[in-house]
This record gives sequence, C-alpha cells and structure tokens, in this order.
Amino acid sequence: MFITLILFTCFVSLITVYFLTLKSRYSYFRVRSIPGPSPTFFFGHFRTIWSTKFYSRQLQEWTRKFGSIYGLFEGTRPLYIVSDVDFLQQVFVHQFSLFSSHRVSFLYQLSKSVHLISAGPSRWRQQRHAINPAFSAAKLKLMAPLIDQCIESLMKKLFKMNNENKEFNIYELYQRLTMDVICHCAFGIDTDMQNDVDNDLMTKAAVIFKQDIERMPLSKLSYLMPWSTSLLAQFAHSQIALFHCLHKIAPTIFPDLVEKIPRLWLISKVQEVIDVRTIDTSTTKRVDLLQTMLDAAATRHEDNTDDKKLSNDEIKGNVFLFMVAGFDTTSTMLGYCTYVLATQPDIQKKLQAEVDDQHEKELDYDTVTKMEYMELFLREVHRMYPPSVATITRVCEQTTTVCGHTIEKGSIIQPDIFTIHYNSDLWGPEDPNQFIPERHSTERHPLALLAFGVGPRSCIGMRFALMEIKMTLAHILRHYTVLPGEHLQEGFQLNEAFVIQPNAINIKLNKR
Repeated sequence: MFITLILFTCFVSLITVYFLTLKSRYSYFRVRSIPGPSPTFFFGHFRTIWSTKFYSRQLQEWTRKFGSIYGLFEGTRPLYIVSDVDFLQQVFVHQFSLFSSHRVSFLYQLSKSVHLISAGPSRWRQQRHAINPAFSAAKLKLMAPLIDQCIESLMKKLFKMNNENKEFNIYELYQRLTMDVICHCAFGIDTDMQNDVDNDLMTKAAVIFKQDIERMPLSKLSYLMPWSTSLLAQFAHSQIALFHCLHKIAPTIFPDLVEKIPRLWLISKVQEVIDVRTIDTSTTKRVDLLQTMLDAAATRHEDNTDDKKLSNDEIKGNVFLFMVAGFDTTSTMLGYCTYVLATQPDIQKKLQAEVDDQHEKELDYDTVTKMEYMELFLREVHRMYPPSVATITRVCEQTTTVCGHTIEKGSIIQPDIFTIHYNSDLWGPEDPNQFIPERHSTERHPLALLAFGVGPRSCIGMRFALMEIKMTLAHILRHYTVLPGEHLQEGFQLNEAFVIQPNAINIKLNKR
C-alpha cells in the first residue's frame, strides 16, 4: 500500500511538472513583447489552424490585427509569422547558416528517401551540389525538345476542343501535360498521360495531392508532443512491418501496402527505373534529372568518402519530390496564367504581340527566355497567386538575434506571403490588387516576391518550371485567343492544402 502511494505521488508529480512546463512555454512571446492571438492549452494555435479552410487568409487576418511580426504556437513550439521583409532577409540570406533547415512533417521523416526539402543542412548541401548541374542552362536546352513533344500532344487536344466550340476545363489538361513533362524530364519514362486517361501513375499522383499529410493523426500528435516522435516512428514502422508480414502469410486477405499506398507505389516505380538504368548501361544516356543523379552517385570526390555522393534512397527521394512538385505546382500556375488571359484581354493581346514577333522562330528555350513581357507577366501571376504558403519555413539552428529580436533555437520562422505580395509599400504606387505586369519593371525589395522561396535554399527547379510554362503559353497564344467560359468564375474556387489550387479553369478558345 505504501509503495502504491509513493508511485501514485510520483506519477502525479510528473504530470504536474509536465503541465507546468507546458504552461511556461506559452510565456515565450509575452516575455519578448511580441504580440499574437491567445493560445489554447496543449494545442497552442493548432485548433484554429486545423479548422480553418484557408490558412493563408487566417495569417493575413492575424497580421492585420497583430502586425508584421507576431507569435503563434504549434503545440508549445514557437512559430514566428513575419511580413517584415528586412527581418526575413536576415533569416533567409544574411544569417542563412543559422536558419538552413525547413520545418519537415513527421511523416516525411519516416522515409529513408531523404530529399532536398527534408534533408538536414549537411546532406542538403551535398544533394544540391550534385543536382545543380541538371538545371544548368545547357541541360535545360537539351530537355526543351522533350517538353516540346508533350506540348504538341496538348495542342492536338486543344485543336479538338476548339473544333467542338464548347467550354472546357483546361486545368485538367494542364495536369496531364505537366505529369508527362516531369516523367520525360525527371526520369525518362515515355508516358502519354494526355491520351492514356486511366494511367496508374496519373491516378496515384492525383491521390497523393488530395492528401494533406499535415493534418493526418500521426502528424498532429508529433506536433503536439514532439518528445514522442521517436515512439510514433517506431509505431508507424511496426505497423508497416506487420502489414507486410500479414500480406505474405495471407495475400488474399491483407492487401499489399505498396499497391494500396500511393506514395509507396510511386517510390517503388522510381526504384524500378533506377534498376533498369543501373543494369542496362549499353543504351545511350538520357538527358534527364535521374541520369544526372545517377552520375553523381557513381562519382567519388577527391576525399573518396561515401557521404560525399548521393545514395540510392536520396536519388529515389529527389525524383519523387520533383515528380510531385513539378506536376501539381506547375499545372496550377498554368491554370492561374490562363485565368488571367481569359479575364484580362488587353494583357493577352500584349503577350500575343510578343509571341507574333517570333513568328519565324521555334518556340524553344532560347526564344521564350528572351520574351520580356512574358517574364513580367509570370512574375505578376506568381505575386498575385503564389502556389503555396506553408512550405517556405526556416528552423532556427542556434539562438541568435534578428533585427533586435532574440530567436531561440528550435523556433520556426514563416513568412506571411500573401500579406507581403499585396503590400502597397512594397508593390505600389499601383494598387496591389490589380494585375499589372509592368510593376515588375521597377526594382523592388529582394524579399518582396517569395513564390519560389529566396536565398540559398530557394526552389532548385524554378528555371525548369518557368521554361515549361513559357513554352506552353507561347504555343497556345500563337494559335489561339483564350476566352472566358460561362462557368469560369464558378470553377475558380480555390482549395488550400500543400498547393493553393483552383477547382477548374473553364475557358473557350478562338482560333487566330
């Protein structure tokens, strides 16, 4: 009885200490005189974040109320929401060595396939060094013909749609186009998604992007109780191992996880392609991202250490990353561009005039990269319609001071991108709510445009994505005028998860 009482007292004491520790964490911003909405015990601000449909709009609302630097809590972890561009320039550029990591979801950490987003500082540098050559101007020029082949398939579809003289959702066609492009250019698979409607790869990718891993139960638990991450990881791995074992014992009763879970299925397909490339060295090398990484994996550096080259898991992880990112974000930006073309006929005429000036030239890499108004147009699309707001984060690796604020190790910095992109002080004197490409002819603050991130850890695929978008739009504008469909505004309802995307872009085409 006495021992039981002692154990009970110890348990109560531990619980009390735990709850007092939690409570003390919520004084983090108060003692630093940083404003912010009141947190909920244990959840911090997650109840609001998880319940809101549009996270970006919630941030804008809080910014209007609390200013350009304010604090939130992910459970008990401090999260700075910042729209002060000078502060962000310190974090993303000048003090990059102290803020060189992204905040990564727990479920990403489960995988051995570490990629550019999930890698820690040292492995990120090695990966970036190995992958950079794939996005050089010379390699982009070599990949342009592969993109052009995919665009030709799209143009055939558009020709058919134009002959039918009906409004249609071009966003669906863009999704198939960008998946074709990424398959051809990322790991050399000659797909035809635009005609193969029931392609497994397309179906699995679509499922992946409907999932918001940030709001899955295990992810939520890892944010609320970061100390339990290792236990959650062990639980997840044991569940996967159990299902694999049960499938081997009774395959008709227990399904194969690789077939049932789209992410595992997609990574297994990547491994198949890697195996074919590695085994069959007799064929001519393809010019694509996968080959660049395989070459990097096969090359030892001068110090002859294994940690200086890409591992098989890193190759798989990065090919997977470029596939899912290149597919959805690029198709979404093409959708936004087409929405603007349909609703801003004067701007469309200016773009058509620029394309018409190149009437005797192929719309290849060299041609589209010289289109100045197209460049201004795309910058304005990215300003008004940034594809994501939650992915551009930085974790403080060492306690430091930024613009007079002491940032504790482990704290997270997240820009309020929409507030920055619509800030009249940064983007005036013209109204930031108006679509005006010419505003980008004036030099702005380096941190005023954040669609692709900024600093050393910005999006490595930016130039590739812009080339693909420019080539696609140039082909369309050379042959057609984009007109708004009757249901254009009805379909232009945005959904926000990993990517902020519209439901549909309903348009009609008029042959020029």
